[in-house]
Amino acid sequence: MPIRTAAAKAKELLYRASRNLGLANPLEDVGEVIEQSLAYPLGESYRTPEPLSPTFSETTPENLSFMVGANGPRVTPADRIDSSTQALYRVVGNRFGPQALRWLDDHVDAIKSHDYHRSASYGASFGSSFDRNGVTESYAQYEWGPMLMDSLPAPLYRIARVAMESLPGLRPSLSTVRCGRSSGSQQVTFEMERALPLANLQPLMERLGLGHRHGGLMSALAFILGARFTLPPDTAALTLRPTRAGAEVRLDVDLDALPDPPAQLMALMRLQMTERPKSIQSLDRWLLALTPDGYPGPGTVSVLSVWVRPDLPARIALYLRPVGLDGDHERHAHEERPKPPEAATSGLEDRSEWSSSAWAPYAG
Repeated sequence: MPIRTAAAKAKELLYRASRNLGLANPLEDVGEVIEQSLAYPLGESYRTPEPLSPTFSETTPENLSFMVGANGPRVTPADRIDSSTQALYRVVGNRFGPQALRWLDDHVDAIKSHDYHRSASYGASFGSSFDRNGVTESYAQYEWGPMLMDSLPAPLYRIARVAMESLPGLRPSLSTVRCGRSSGSQQVTFEMERALPLANLQPLMERLGLGHRHGGLMSALAFILGARFTLPPDTAALTLRPTRAGAEVRLDVDLDALPDPPAQLMALMRLQMTERPKSIQSLDRWLLALTPDGYPGPGTVSVLSVWVRPDLPARIALYLRPVGLDGDHERHAHEERPKPPEAATSGLEDRSEWSSSAWAPYAG
């Protein structure tokens, strides 16, 4: 009997989810990188990264988004960098055209250096997002390394410097290059090595023109985490991205690292979204789409995110550790299967950040 691989399980999960959500088949664009990245027997586990991380976001509630991290007994950081970069180039070249490819060349130039490859201890991951018409965006998330700070576009460099000046304990950890149908962008993620009182974000957000969003971000995150207003050391990450509307700030919480994450996380998340019923319906539909037959639920939430922009109040995203990729059914048997939404969502407004018909590179 042939050995079943993690890649086969991941492709099965994504194909089924895309069918359930009525979206384009993602395997036409990313099946090859999944096959190469997860070509190890189902049930084996490795230190990092997560093999597959589906993502739900309130701003793109009908999309199927996910990140793939190459794993296996002989996979090196350089392998992850090369496979993620090649997959990104392949999608951008096939779907977004020559102008997007030229933009991408400029934004990954530092990644190609020998010094960067030599210093990497983790490497990179690859991600994509799909809607009814196919791939909407692809991106590569790179480990921080030599020369990356100086290679950042000027708008991103400025807000990154502001962050390090305003918030002690920040350490750059990731640079993410994103290409979509109509634009490209780049962002920087910082790890928080110290405890983070959420109130301490206010000076930074004031300097970034987001002071009016601080209260909303703080209250949304604290509520979902069960009235937790201080995050312990090494549990939070801060991501900054310049957009045409101004700076975007995203705060990620590693729920595995929290000493006592709330037991009713999903219930608290739904309560926080009470005034946004379409978001709740879309979340339930997404969870159901990712629940394999024979399993009581889709998996566990590994990361909770809240982000804001000048034109966007606090919105929620989550990263899922899907059930089944560890090859263990019973381990997840206690998880509650999500209830179906009262009504199917359809015709949601297009919430892509920039909707210009031509691919328009943004300096950030």
